[in-house]
Amino acid sequence: MVQDIITQYIDSQRGAMLSLLEKMVNTDSGSYTTDGVLKVAGFISDVLLPLGFDVQMLPSSKYAPHLLARRRGSGSKKLMFLGHMDTVFDEGTAKRRPFCIEGGKAYGPGVCDMQAGIVCLLYALLALEEAGYTGYEELKILFNSDEERGSETSEQYIIEECGKSDMVLVMEPGMPGDYVVIERQGGGIFNLDIQGKPAHAGACPLDGIHAIDEAAHKILALHGLTDLSLGRSVSVGVIEGGTRSNIIPEHVFMEIDLRARFHHDGIALMEKMQEIVDTSYVPGTESTLTKVMYRPPIEKTPGNQALYQTLVTAARKLGIPVNETYCGGGSDGNYTSAQGIPTIDSLGPIGSLEHTDEEYILVESLFSRCKLTALYIVELSS
Repeated sequence: MVQDIITQYIDSQRGAMLSLLEKMVNTDSGSYTTDGVLKVAGFISDVLLPLGFDVQMLPSSKYAPHLLARRRGSGSKKLMFLGHMDTVFDEGTAKRRPFCIEGGKAYGPGVCDMQAGIVCLLYALLALEEAGYTGYEELKILFNSDEERGSETSEQYIIEECGKSDMVLVMEPGMPGDYVVIERQGGGIFNLDIQGKPAHAGACPLDGIHAIDEAAHKILALHGLTDLSLGRSVSVGVIEGGTRSNIIPEHVFMEIDLRARFHHDGIALMEKMQEIVDTSYVPGTESTLTKVMYRPPIEKTPGNQALYQTLVTAARKLGIPVNETYCGGGSDGNYTSAQGIPTIDSLGPIGSLEHTDEEYILVESLFSRCKLTALYIVELSS
């Protein structure tokens, strides 16, 4: 029976799974550490190529290439998995605090977000190979190198490839409480430039146009758009301006974070932001808003709910608990769900405190979520 083979194989590979996870975590693979991300891509290719996957590297103008792999099967469903090889950590972090296991938790840079998710998927595929299972029409994997930078150069590939698939399964980390995500907040990054005019602050202040004064008005107006009870927020997280205290500042740069639970709210927030930018509170200032990126929300669609119900079926067969929840952070699944492709997120091992020195996964969840992923592929393909 396929389920028995999957379970027995993954139980026999516990040491190998932890060994691969250790190698990946101990490889600095921040978004800008190109060599490290390429090394992680090599670890992945070493598993996929012997399984008969066609593996190619997609060019990126700014980061390491993205990895796209596909394999044909004998069934009728096209499954697409999403994940990312990059982390948020600077080069040298892995040496400073390498992979370790303490009290049933595995620690290290990127262990949760999301190297464990990659290992989980790879060994699920190995388990299916052991069982001789190829009941899907196509199994496709896209691991990008810039998810932590908003998928700046991979968004086009994600949208293009998901349009050729029946469903998208995202290997972001599961959350304590055995949660997966079928509803996720959307968000965007925007840059705002404000141009004023310099002048001596004491000798001729009226000759200047105060860009920081304009910025202060705009910040208050932008923050006034926030309504956390409705899952909407606008936050100025970076501000740079001025040169010296005795010079009227001529320029301000701001980086703005936008969040919305529903796509129509995201659109409305962007429109209101533009109205604020177009308003000059200090006469003579000129302001320009630039969209760096925007991920629409994952909304609770019938397709997403159907994917979750199939996951529940697989989990019950394995005796593994699973629950669904709403999540405040974004992922690449936001792009695919917005294209109308049924999407389920956070299928990876359970962990928390991503992007911090305390980031961890529950070691046992690496194995249980791996079994679940493998059997989930079987259930979805049936």
